[in-house]
Amino acid sequence: MELLLKLVALVLRLVNFVLEPILARFGGPKRTEPFPAIRDEVLRVPAVELAEQIRQGSRRSVDVVRAYVLRIREVNPLINAVVEERFEAALAEAVAADETVAIARRNGDSLDELAKRSPLLGVPITVKESCSVKGLSLGGGVVRRQNITADADGEAVRLLREAGAIPLLVSNTPEYCLGFEAYNNVTGWTLNPYDPRRSAAGSSGGEGALIGAGASVCGVGSDLAGSIRIPALFCGIFGHKPTAGVVSIKGHMPVCTDAHFDQYLTLGPMCRYAKDLPLLLEVMSGANAGKLRLNEPVDVTKLKIYYPQKLDLRINAVPIAPEIRECLRSAVKHFQNKGIYSETINFKHFRDSTQIASTELQTLDNVPSIFANPNANHLWELVKLLLGQSEHTSVALFMNFLSSTKRTVNEKDRQRYLRISAEFKQDITERLGTDGVFLMPSFPKPAIRHYESFGHVTGFMYTAVINALGLPATQVPLGFNRDGLPVGIQVVAGPNQDRLCLRVAQELETALGGWQPPK
Repeated sequence: MELLLKLVALVLRLVNFVLEPILARFGGPKRTEPFPAIRDEVLRVPAVELAEQIRQGSRRSVDVVRAYVLRIREVNPLINAVVEERFEAALAEAVAADETVAIARRNGDSLDELAKRSPLLGVPITVKESCSVKGLSLGGGVVRRQNITADADGEAVRLLREAGAIPLLVSNTPEYCLGFEAYNNVTGWTLNPYDPRRSAAGSSGGEGALIGAGASVCGVGSDLAGSIRIPALFCGIFGHKPTAGVVSIKGHMPVCTDAHFDQYLTLGPMCRYAKDLPLLLEVMSGANAGKLRLNEPVDVTKLKIYYPQKLDLRINAVPIAPEIRECLRSAVKHFQNKGIYSETINFKHFRDSTQIASTELQTLDNVPSIFANPNANHLWELVKLLLGQSEHTSVALFMNFLSSTKRTVNEKDRQRYLRISAEFKQDITERLGTDGVFLMPSFPKPAIRHYESFGHVTGFMYTAVINALGLPATQVPLGFNRDGLPVGIQVVAGPNQDRLCLRVAQELETALGGWQPPK
């Protein structure tokens, strides 16, 4: 397997070496006008504050929803992130939310009880298309599924609705969520709001672009190998990948019937303001929320901050960009300046992340195929693609091919890397304990150009290994590079220690700025 991975990574990097100067010169026009400015200040209010203002009657849900509908209509032609909307239904639900508040106030009901029962009452949200919103598209960018709609809310969406949140739309993904960019043959490309020549990443790229553009205050994404955190990086927002198994994946499409699939795939919150993450995660976790103890205060001065001295992976790694390294240094320096314990650490198996992630994912059985006919021939589909006759994208075909190569994995290598994975998880879990976090890159570079992702496959292993280990991680925006592209890092903690990630995210947001709108 290692030889195959080396060969694939090498070929793709060579392809990218050829493509990069071409894309830099001919990769589409630069935006000539500023991105639409946020004029309605309600669009700058965090979700938890919106919920509080709606409960108190100082702001109406219908005004909030209307403001977001107008913003979405304004910016979506520039980013192409919306698959299907439900604006009329959302406005009707906002009216109902305002009436619920009015009745509670007339009856003298406790606002604390209302907050406990419906903590997100009247707050609009957006949802990645793959996460099932009843009555909306569940096609997943697949041509033959483009008329399929969800017959029920996914479990995480159901819990958010029960908490009073109002879904506005479902957002774009790659075909079958198999890809590094939000692109498919049904709804096309989603563009990065900070630079349309750049990717919004995948597979939660539609969510990342909408939230980064100020067209959503928060949303639901899913993450199998970085699909929340990398779009969050590219689009300058926060994204949290929870501890494995805490948030239900029921209702997600596609889904693998392997009983261990939810140890790798998880749903999680994406948002512009770090203070929204704890509430969103608590609601989405449902009955599992108690495991995370999100309401326990975290004294950041008593945390232990760990960070790597060496960052590169073992197999044909994409070099870490200087601005990403600088992000890591800035975050560490902030904690050091406050006298908080910090230590550089090089985990023994960190450099094996590519092999660990690949091996763990290839242990899954019954992985769904993108083909209607599971016996379809990859080579024939590639020929059809070259002739413009395939319904599939090149990336989906490539990813489907990789998932089908399980039979080529040497059993001795497989067992070795599974053992290494277990050792790595034990090592990092014991070291981080209940009071430590590990700061590391989530991707080697800021937002890459469209089509450029092929040469950066190994770059996704900085996030994929965290899924393989089942750990929680939060992507944190930390400013911009000289090209105006968002930069940042991810914060990793031990199992069920999500609250540490979220607290560090809030600390870094306060110190280094957090989300800033596109210009």
